[in-house]
Amino acid sequence: MATASDPTSAITSLEDLYRVLPDHALAPLWTMTGALTPRPVTQMVPHVWRWEDARRLIERAGDLISAEDADRRVLAFVNPGTAEHELARATDTLWAAIQLVLPGEVAPPHRHTPAALRFIVEGADGYTVVEGERVPMGVGDMTVTPNWAWHEHGNAGDGPMLWLDGLDVPMVASLRAVFAEFGASEGSGPPPARASTRSMRSGELLPRHAVGRGGRTLTYRYEDAMASFDALRDEEGSPYDDLILEYRDPQTGGPVVPTMSAYLQLLRPGTHTRAHRHTASVVYHVAEGTGHSIVDGVRLDWGKGDTFAVPVWAEHEHVNESGRDAVLFSFSDAPALEALGLLRTQED
Repeated sequence: MATASDPTSAITSLEDLYRVLPDHALAPLWTMTGALTPRPVTQMVPHVWRWEDARRLIERAGDLISAEDADRRVLAFVNPGTAEHELARATDTLWAAIQLVLPGEVAPPHRHTPAALRFIVEGADGYTVVEGERVPMGVGDMTVTPNWAWHEHGNAGDGPMLWLDGLDVPMVASLRAVFAEFGASEGSGPPPARASTRSMRSGELLPRHAVGRGGRTLTYRYEDAMASFDALRDEEGSPYDDLILEYRDPQTGGPVVPTMSAYLQLLRPGTHTRAHRHTASVVYHVAEGTGHSIVDGVRLDWGKGDTFAVPVWAEHEHVNESGRDAVLFSFSDAPALEALGLLRTQED
């Protein structure tokens, strides 16, 4: 009960209470909206980024800024639902971008707590160096940069190297857990580069002598995935994804990094998948072919090189009406949601 010396004795109405609470850094739950909602709420929208536009603009950036000045010559894909003050993002939790390394360039080493995936779109004789292991990068290959691993990229070829970057930056930033270190400082920095043999081959086979050494598979070859699709071509496939392969870490059996999973799927000619949705958000990149996806009622037409976003809980289906295969690479925040007990799927 309030007393004469108790300042709350002057609060005689809810209006008085509401006026005083901010002075004490308090707020009433009963007036809040949006804290508990019947379904996930996001400002992110279905959107497609055209390869021809992105390539033309990143190529122009290559004329205007050096790799040294830019550190990384990258153009981020910004979802139109991103607020003006927010970090660039393709979905609430996922970053996607196009990166360019010109002939003879080497992007200097750095490391960061966000993990990264790279899907190679164009070029030959490019490479990445991850914790001292030099890994060649070919069109359609997917490479992994684990959390806090030193890495740099180079181009030993005659033409530009371009790839899709996929990172969990928005997720890590929302947890206030971003750390980054640039270049080599005294007593630290990347180890000397050496050739890597840790490429995942068909069937997740690894040399026996490499198992148990704490290493990671750093690259997944497109040719191996396509060979797997050829072997599966007569299978029924998934009603929601047609033929789909998940990139896996063969040492853990889990996703390629703890926060993100990655997939390659083949939509055979005439495929129209069933609609479904899930609490995981997804970024898709078109490796081959043409088609369209319907995402929360929005038709997204896509062709080779295009990238598109499927936000959290957005109903989506894929259509390939052409007479040839369409191949989609994708990455998702599903592992993080599953670890937190938040992964939920709704299927037709």
